[in-house]
Amino acid sequence: MAETETYAFNADISQLMSLIINAFYSNKEIFLRELISNASDAMDKIQYQATMDPSKLDSNRDLRIKVQPDREAGTVTVEDAGIGMTRDELIANLGTIAKSGTKAFMEAVSAGADMSMIGQFGVGFYSAYLVSEKVRVVSKSNDGEQHVWESTAGGTFVVWKDETFEHGKLSRGTKVICYLKDDQYEFLESDRLRDLILKHSAFVGFPIELLMEHRKEEEVPDKDEKVVTVSYQWELMNKNKPVWMRQPEEVTHEEYADLYKWLATDWEDHLGVKHVITSGQVVFKALLYCPRTAPKDMFDMGKMAQRFSIRLYVRRVFIKEFNDLLPKWMGFIKGIVDSDDMPLNISREQLQQNAILNHIKTSLQKNCFAMFAELAKDPKKYKTFQESFSQCLKLGVYEDHANRENIIPLLRYYSSRSGDDLISLDEYIARMKPGQRHILYITGRSRRDAAKSPYIEGLKKEGYEIIYMVDPVDEYAVQFLKEYKGKELLSCMAMEATRLLDHRTDDDIKSELAPVRRSVQAALGSKVAAVTFGKEFGPESCARLVSDGGGPPTLELNFKHSFIRELGKRSEEDSERKPLAEFLLEVAALDGSDPDDVRRGSAAERTQELIQRLSAGERDMGSDDLPPPGDAGAPVPIDLGVGGTASEKPKEDGAFSCGTAVRIARPDRSRRAIISFVDEDQGTVDVMYPKWGGGEQEEEGIKRKFVQKLQDFELAGGAARTADAPAFKDNFYHTALAVKEEGNQLFKLKDYEAAHERYTVGIQAFCGRPRSSGMEVLVVSANGTGKPELELTSIATIDAEGVCELRNGTDVPANQTLPVFQELLPLQTSMYMNRARCRQNLGLHLEAARDLTAVLGLWKAADKRMLEADAEVREAEAKGVYTAQYLRGRSRLALGLLKQAAADVRDALGRSPPAATVKQLRELKAEVQAAQETYRQVNGPLSKELAKLAISLRGGPKIS
Repeated sequence: MAETETYAFNADISQLMSLIINAFYSNKEIFLRELISNASDAMDKIQYQATMDPSKLDSNRDLRIKVQPDREAGTVTVEDAGIGMTRDELIANLGTIAKSGTKAFMEAVSAGADMSMIGQFGVGFYSAYLVSEKVRVVSKSNDGEQHVWESTAGGTFVVWKDETFEHGKLSRGTKVICYLKDDQYEFLESDRLRDLILKHSAFVGFPIELLMEHRKEEEVPDKDEKVVTVSYQWELMNKNKPVWMRQPEEVTHEEYADLYKWLATDWEDHLGVKHVITSGQVVFKALLYCPRTAPKDMFDMGKMAQRFSIRLYVRRVFIKEFNDLLPKWMGFIKGIVDSDDMPLNISREQLQQNAILNHIKTSLQKNCFAMFAELAKDPKKYKTFQESFSQCLKLGVYEDHANRENIIPLLRYYSSRSGDDLISLDEYIARMKPGQRHILYITGRSRRDAAKSPYIEGLKKEGYEIIYMVDPVDEYAVQFLKEYKGKELLSCMAMEATRLLDHRTDDDIKSELAPVRRSVQAALGSKVAAVTFGKEFGPESCARLVSDGGGPPTLELNFKHSFIRELGKRSEEDSERKPLAEFLLEVAALDGSDPDDVRRGSAAERTQELIQRLSAGERDMGSDDLPPPGDAGAPVPIDLGVGGTASEKPKEDGAFSCGTAVRIARPDRSRRAIISFVDEDQGTVDVMYPKWGGGEQEEEGIKRKFVQKLQDFELAGGAARTADAPAFKDNFYHTALAVKEEGNQLFKLKDYEAAHERYTVGIQAFCGRPRSSGMEVLVVSANGTGKPELELTSIATIDAEGVCELRNGTDVPANQTLPVFQELLPLQTSMYMNRARCRQNLGLHLEAARDLTAVLGLWKAADKRMLEADAEVREAEAKGVYTAQYLRGRSRLALGLLKQAAADVRDALGRSPPAATVKQLRELKAEVQAAQETYRQVNGPLSKELAKLAISLRGGPKIS
């Protein structure tokens, strides 16, 4: 071996080496990127020299980079055929002369910059020490002999003339040999190195070859064993060329497609591509691709925020993937940006605020819109684009204010005239009727639903074209799509749309509003002599009183006033008709009154009460369906006189006589009754149905086939007739279980009243259990939110009068608490659930909702440790919760509490119920949405008219 010379590192370099060796940095893979980048730079330099002196390449014209792992030696070697280094250049460049970026890089790292930026400070070579315990550099230039540089980063390095050529004889170029640390042997795997090259260096301008290891198992003939044969082969890594570096006219579709498939890991060709080459203030090149289909998780909000779409390269070396160079709705775009202007000494944090990057960001968005416009010129391609990404565009209208004006012309819709084609808003405007001022649209769940909407029939007959908005996101986007090119967008369900069809005479309108006049007359009764339609009203007057003398006044209605017309949309059986009629009389009495009349303030307050009544479906929360404490308000059971009393029982031969308690069982419902008359000839009976709370209902001529005996347990009195029966004291659980089973049998018979009574006995038995210190209970509490709800607490003490001091700091009577029995929760909740089903079948939806709220409150109070330990109880809890939410949603829908019903459906779907329940929930969701739409169509406009009247009554400005 030739004589070695030892040198000390420059102080800054020595400090840098120490920083790298001791750094706790997980992304050590960057060493390969930096060594390949250096190799590429070295070959750039020899090529540059060859432009002036072609003979410089004579020593080696094969300019390529080779990467070779060696398992036995534990090394990774990066070889190039670049400019190489002489002895003095090895000493100067790798040890004694500090680069200008050395100190800047250390300061940046100390300030929190990313170690991966090391190469952008010109000191990337030293990243080899992230994975190496020793680095050896063998180099040969055209101007000198082959030399070796070596260091273990201990503050010194050695250099010697290569006479043994241990690592081969170089014609020109450099080999960097990394002797890996024991914990970095993953980089000896050729597959790992291949992935790194493709990730960071796929577009380096020179060929990169990797010595790939291939293992193959082969069976040994006549032996039950296999041998593994290992072979090695040089393979080209960077097959994809940086086509963005060429002029667009020089690149073929296949070349664009090959790069796209690699970039997007897609098997299909791209739909569109935009090749960007900019010059001027900022120079960069880019490729933007539009896929054919959207990712399956396109609208997964969690993934949308993390979806990387643009890869940034600096001089064809990968730097970073971005998810914010394009708006979130453009997340389907894939692209590459390569900038020579990006400063090399910039951290990842500084990238975010970099002016050059901001300029690139603006340019990319502009070019994306140019690509969309080019796609729009090809109807077939653009239809594919719309099928895949129309929802993305509409999301952009909703959330991207800066680009909204550019997005709207790209939107396409089906319409009442478009058939199977999509049209733009520009096309719609071009064929509007003369004088038409609105772009008319209708929303729906599908084109078929929209086309069948009753709101568009008249408009279509009048020659208007209707746009169909059938994407779920349309309802959000249209909120920000108020007008386009001076034409206001108008829903066909809006009042203003109906006015487009209003060619009626005054007599026609009066005839249509006749039901309003009749219902107001009926609601007011003797308070008015008559209700008529008047004329010559003031612009804000909806009604007035005309008196003839001593009798009641006549109420005259202004049939042209929008409030009266809104009343005309409500059915004559509407429960709100009477309070609205009384309000109308109150307003009529104020017609022409002084603006300071105190009655005006009272009438204005009445409008607020009416608006609240009409807005029941829009309430977020209410106390209506909270269960009453102690099950107060349950109906008194019907007494048929059975169970050991004097009532007649069916005879042994099955014959019935007067006074016999029976069940009338029809396919839809059964009821208990007492026979009042038997017609043997006709084979019929007359019966009396006892009612809850007293009274009877008679029915005659019931065929014998509908008459059944009562159940044996009903005749015997059942497991317990009342909640205070001794059986509950003797064995509470078994008695309660027996009462529940009796209720279940009656429910199967569809005798919902009888089943209801059985479940009520069980519930009242639970509620009637003695309270004691430490007992868990549910109480109605605002709980700091202002919204009443069931709160779980426990009893601290209870006094002689039955007043409980609770651990939440309140005092309540014992009968205003709902006890929680953890070990009996499945039974306790099933009583409430089953009774709720009975109440729903009886039309008692408010009472049913209260029972289901109790179910949810009890399961919410369930001990978490018990649920974790007992799989059976855990399953009962899961099923009980989503079932109760579904059933309560049904009752709330029936009550008109639409927002609360929608919340129940949403919560139940979020609990991943089985497929059958999901189907029921989706059907209920559709019903709730339809009801909400009906509310908006009927109650919404009327509430608006009431609000306008309130302003008028208070003397405020006129509202159109």
